[in-house]
Amino acid sequence: MNSLDKNSVPPHHACGIFASDSCSAWTKVPRRSDRDWRGLALLCALMLLTSALAGCSGSSSRPQNLNTFVNSILHHFKGKSPVVQTRRMFDTSDADERMAGMAWLARQKYGHDKPYMRAYKLLTTDPNPLVRGQAMIALGTSHQPSVAPTLLLGLKDKSKFVRMSAAMGLTYVNNPMAIGPLLDHLRHDPDMQVRIYCAQALKYYKTRRVIRALIATLDDRNVALVQFAWSDLTRQTGQKLPQHSGPWRVWFKQNETSLPHAG
Repeated sequence: MNSLDKNSVPPHHACGIFASDSCSAWTKVPRRSDRDWRGLALLCALMLLTSALAGCSGSSSRPQNLNTFVNSILHHFKGKSPVVQTRRMFDTSDADERMAGMAWLARQKYGHDKPYMRAYKLLTTDPNPLVRGQAMIALGTSHQPSVAPTLLLGLKDKSKFVRMSAAMGLTYVNNPMAIGPLLDHLRHDPDMQVRIYCAQALKYYKTRRVIRALIATLDDRNVALVQFAWSDLTRQTGQKLPQHSGPWRVWFKQNETSLPHAG
């Protein structure tokens, strides 16, 4: 499935987003800063997309295209730079547009503000794995430890692209709760690129079991994986030993008690 189903959001649901009495309340919205408008526009679109994902029609009348409502709301903010990209991020008919809009927004200074982070988290449940993967990367590049649980869910995804993107996102996030899952996927994930990003993501954690696992990884047949494991080891220990496990195992035995046990 390459795109979200187009579900309807009836007019009376859109009313009340800005005021509780009627749709004419558009004129009652107080003046806000550009930043406020960006957040408000995104939250409106987020509410609509949530309804679409949930499969809510909200009315027995003929469904109205979700994009029509998103466009009508965003039209109110015409001239603000994020409008086009926000519209793309919520384009229910085109997964490529959702990916492109998300990627653009995540690179902006305001792209990791709360409204956008909520949108990225929502899009990690998109039916298209490429969109889910892009959402994982958008969350990870926030560098916020709080996104780790969502990224760890991505590591369990059946799509190797989503798992790879989640592991990539974790290379930006320092949260010890990720250690166990990263080690598990480093050892056992069927996709090599996922394993490589897991090795990179372990760079934050100088603990006994992480260093032991990285040393074991030096025996892997994949040259890139060995390179990243070795890079992590040299960064964490300050040692410049060869890229094979023998010397590292000797060093570890001599220094194990000085390494943190936590994690």
